[in-house]
Amino acid sequence: MMKIFHFKLDGDYVRSLEERNKLFEDNINLVHFIINRYFKSFLRRYPYLKEDLFQEGYIGLYKTTCCFDESKGKFSTIAFSYISGHLKRFTTGYVKKHYRNDIDSFEKCIYRDNYGEEIRIEDRLAGNENVDIENVRVIRSCIKRSEIKDIQKIVCLREKGYTQQEISKVLGTSQTSIYRRLKKLKTEINILGK
Repeated sequence: MMKIFHFKLDGDYVRSLEERNKLFEDNINLVHFIINRYFKSFLRRYPYLKEDLFQEGYIGLYKTTCCFDESKGKFSTIAFSYISGHLKRFTTGYVKKHYRNDIDSFEKCIYRDNYGEEIRIEDRLAGNENVDIENVRVIRSCIKRSEIKDIQKIVCLREKGYTQQEISKVLGTSQTSIYRRLKKLKTEINILGK
């Protein structure tokens, strides 16, 4: 029987390829367990991303095999955090960015009626008992007249589905600044609406 030697290189243990493969194969069910236990709702919402989710889990498992140090605990304990970290990063970052359900603008034309007039989302909301068309117009006019810095850009980006963090990166400011500007706009709208 051949003994596998470990040696330390810059704080990380380096293992042979055979040992890493064995660790990977012995613990591959851990990826399935974590996905089935903690990411079921995600798979229900995005069933077409099942393969991608498993691939991210396998990447996390592989990275664990490369940097596993027996003195820090059991392999499965460390692998759990690596795998779940990769999966969470995938579900929150990548999916949010690439599979976003875009929010339409109020001015978007939905269809044309019998007379050739454009029917917009704004017009459709007017028929809805929960939203009054006057409120929509008041909000639009308030946004146009507001002296809050970059508020029209911020609202436009929010309508497109951008998060406050993403907007702050686009405008080169902090997320807190975006939050405060939106809060100030909400206050202006409430004052104007009374």
